[in-house]
Amino acid sequence: MINDTYKYDSVTVANYIIAFANENKFFINMTKLQKLLYIAYGVYLSVKNERLTNEHPQAWPYGPVFPTTRNRLIKKDFSEISLSDENLEKIARDSEMESLMKLVFGSYGSKTAAYLTEWSHKPGSPWDRTVKQPSFSWGDRIPDSYIQEYFKTLISPKA
Repeated sequence: MINDTYKYDSVTVANYIIAFANENKFFINMTKLQKLLYIAYGVYLSVKNERLTNEHPQAWPYGPVFPTTRNRLIKKDFSEISLSDENLEKIARDSEMESLMKLVFGSYGSKTAAYLTEWSHKPGSPWDRTVKQPSFSWGDRIPDSYIQEYFKTLISPKA
């Protein structure tokens, strides 16, 4: 069973992802941010058995979305967000988060938003399984159990 605890506020994690992308010269826009946040959420959930963020991803037409995060950051200039921002002090010192970002960006950071959107729609993905539910409506929460199960198949334990 998944613990109903979380490590950080979703907006803080999103800002950290943007700052990490900027620091490491990765292009990032809102769509790519949403997908990288979803990947980080999925990896963390599959490894730690708890949520990375307070906000759950929802199934939207273009894939998993964290609506509060999207709404809070939609008008922000991403180029102005850096790891030295005082609101990111705690998360920027978290070695576990740094390792998570290195893993996420190492695998998906160079991918385009379009690629990541297509990837999130793959048959059998948590988004795909959610939208195929009989009573589905856009904006439904993607179950953590689907996310955890799916990401466990993507991560292989180190030997």
